Amino acid sequence: WNFWISGLGGIWGIYELLPAFVFSSLVIVLVSLLTGKPAPEIQTEFDAAKA
Repeated sequence: WNFWISGLGGIWGIYELLPAFVFSSLVIVLVSLLTGKPAPEIQTEFDAAKA
């Protein structure tokens, strides 16, 4: 990972955790948009736990 990032320079060269954080954040958003809504049973269980 460090080898790939070192050639980019700029802000990416400051700290190697920054690109990993940006990439993982994008993947989290992408997966949440591509997956369907939870089953009604799961939603009911969540609401019961939340109350």
